[in-house]
Amino acid sequence: MALAVAQAPPVEWIDTHFHFTMDDASSTAELVAKAKTLMQAENMRMMVVSSQPRPNMAGSDFLAVQRELAADGKQFAVMAGGNSLNPLMHQIHEGKVPPEKVAAFRALAEQSAQSGVKGFGEIALHHLSLNDLHAYEAIPADDGLVKTLVDVVAQYDLVLDVHFDPVLARMAKPAELTSPNNPAEFAPNFEAFERLLAYNRKARIVWAHAGGNDMLGDFTPRLAAAMLERHPNLYMSLRPRGMQAGVMLQGRGKLNPEWVAVVQKYADRFVMGSDSFLVADKAQGGPAARIFAERSATQRQGILMVLAALPPDVARKVAFQNAVRIYKLEP
Repeated sequence: MALAVAQAPPVEWIDTHFHFTMDDASSTAELVAKAKTLMQAENMRMMVVSSQPRPNMAGSDFLAVQRELAADGKQFAVMAGGNSLNPLMHQIHEGKVPPEKVAAFRALAEQSAQSGVKGFGEIALHHLSLNDLHAYEAIPADDGLVKTLVDVVAQYDLVLDVHFDPVLARMAKPAELTSPNNPAEFAPNFEAFERLLAYNRKARIVWAHAGGNDMLGDFTPRLAAAMLERHPNLYMSLRPRGMQAGVMLQGRGKLNPEWVAVVQKYADRFVMGSDSFLVADKAQGGPAARIFAERSATQRQGILMVLAALPPDVARKVAFQNAVRIYKLEP
């Protein structure tokens, strides 16, 4: 299926997975100004902003970012927890935080839920390290802390945006995964993810980065279709471009027909999430984020190409209609 972008009218879209990287909320205005310029140039009607899933407490408090962006509710929405709940979750699981912090974790989740955010994200259940500046993060998907977060999501009618690199069977680290932060071997983790999805069906869970590079080879169109069939509370955000053969948008502007078939069959369950980064000029941390920021425009261009090639009714759903419904956004 070749792309014919120039022949199709542009589709307005919502980016549900966009990272702001800054040391404190004083940089929000700078990043908002940059984001608005980008949105106008790329026909984006709204942006759902979050922190990347940090392994430790760092960067801006996204509850403060939520307060800053509240006046721009028709252009921006906020996900919390990527740089607060995510590091706490991994540190408690690894025994680096005293047990009494579990109650504090629940309290912070509820405080965040009541602040006006649309959910929690990006939360790392299994996150590969892509370079030596980039952390490896892993926690059982059905860990008690993850379930606590899911219960808060269900209680407050929010969304949980997760990064989950699936492992169906024990495998050695692929040779192309060169970062030393990754383990030499990966244990199966998929059954725990299925148990999490079944744990509380009232919680809407968005599995990020569908259709993109999959370094372990298990996040396939077939797996995506099977999971959407089995789990009615599961949704997926598409990051369609990559260098590997199985990605949704392949080289020379060719759509992978297997991914297209899944998106068309489950057209009400997909949104667009570019995984873009904007980094504040004065931000001291986040060297990996600066690397990823340089590549972000290419991914957003890929999203526009996919939307131009999909049937118009499917494109509208994936571009913005589903996001408005799933994330409870202002239309």
